[in-house]
Amino acid sequence: MRTHKRRSRVARLLAALSAFVVVPATLALSTTSAGAAGSNTLTVKAGEYTYVLKGSPKAGWTQITFSNAGVEDHMMAMVKLKPGTTNAQLKKAILSNDQNALQKVAAPGGDPTVYGAPSLLSPKASTTTMTKLGAGTYGIMCFVPAPDGSPHAAHGMYTVFTVSGKSSATPPTDGVTDVTITDSGITTPSSGLPAHGWVKATNNTSTGRDLTEAKYTSDSATFDQANAYYNEFFGSGKAPDGEAPATLDGGLSGIAKGGTGYFELDLDNGRYVLVSSNQDIDNDPNPLHLDFTIG
Repeated sequence: MRTHKRRSRVARLLAALSAFVVVPATLALSTTSAGAAGSNTLTVKAGEYTYVLKGSPKAGWTQITFSNAGVEDHMMAMVKLKPGTTNAQLKKAILSNDQNALQKVAAPGGDPTVYGAPSLLSPKASTTTMTKLGAGTYGIMCFVPAPDGSPHAAHGMYTVFTVSGKSSATPPTDGVTDVTITDSGITTPSSGLPAHGWVKATNNTSTGRDLTEAKYTSDSATFDQANAYYNEFFGSGKAPDGEAPATLDGGLSGIAKGGTGYFELDLDNGRYVLVSSNQDIDNDPNPLHLDFTIG
């Protein structure tokens, strides 16, 4: 029988890095940019194995656009760090392969997880979220496995940025569709999800959860096939043979229990799935999911 120790998402990610094992996020969610009230933006472009950041985000609601210009899957696990932490200090902690060293550079005073940030992307995909950031120092890291089995962060895919000042930006109010996560499933309006617009996702469960959207790559692909494919990839560090049953088009890396998160939809016609995994469980064996079709 499997047992799981409850611990913060950040602690699990740091443990994953020190063990050179990726924490499976299962699948992920899609978006591109429409904009909310006010202007407070950060763009993050991923490649092998770098991030390029543009923008000077201020504290408050921040529109984050994450794009993958590379040929491998990438993520931007975001954590709050001790004030003034440098790239060199984060690099030293990462290359030490020591979970305690990584935890020492994390911000004190509770869970340094940044909820509502963008999640995994397949190559050439892009996603936009509205994420609330406090003033301070942040680090982003990629834990997706490279072909040699080690996480991208071990190859230098990490960076530090700062948030200062105060923003007047607010979440979108026009063209917003409500999606609710409960212990029994994912609920959307009876009319379904639109191809374009914002989703306001509310987590009504007792744990932090991801909310993910992926696009099936064939008419016959199923959630079980896609889930098994990515669990094997993230668990073993090696992609299974053959085409992936679904592409990762973006996502919310986490929504706190009782909290909300925002992401933008920009979908072509096709078959999709929303997925929500329990963040208190490493490799949630029973993620919630909901298939839907556009067009």
